[in-house]
Amino acid sequence: MKKIVPLIAILSTALWILPKIEAPLNEEQQAIKEVVEEAYLQGLQNEGDTLKIDAGFHPQFVMIGRNKAEQLWHYPIKEWRQSKIERKAQGELPLAESKKVSGTFESIDIEDDVAMVKLHYFEGGMHTYTDFIALYKIKGEWKIISKVFTKIKA
Repeated sequence: MKKIVPLIAILSTALWILPKIEAPLNEEQQAIKEVVEEAYLQGLQNEGDTLKIDAGFHPQFVMIGRNKAEQLWHYPIKEWRQSKIERKAQGELPLAESKKVSGTFESIDIEDDVAMVKLHYFEGGMHTYTDFIALYKIKGEWKIISKVFTKIKA
């Protein structure tokens, strides 16, 4: 009995730690991660870099959200991109290091030429949104085509 208790403790610890070890990304998942990081997090959010935005977003991209009355609204990339150009012209972008956004990739699921990314979005180190970003592989390149999200309640 004395030998079983430590063995159970070791096995319990191992089972608790194992799910936290991330599996390495395959080539397609890595490509998707790079598109989301470069086009969305860096290009759109942190820098307002239209070259990065254009490289990763499909021209027909749309973000869909909902207001307090739970009515849906749509925000096409053309408008979102323009708002970043204006913010850059006003000196609001690129963001200061302390204000930069970041993300952690919770999952990257792929089925043939379509992918879905679940991203925890951080502002100033705080998890503020969870994004669900859809991508299509078009002419051999992954393009962000839509995003829905939820705001994390404090």
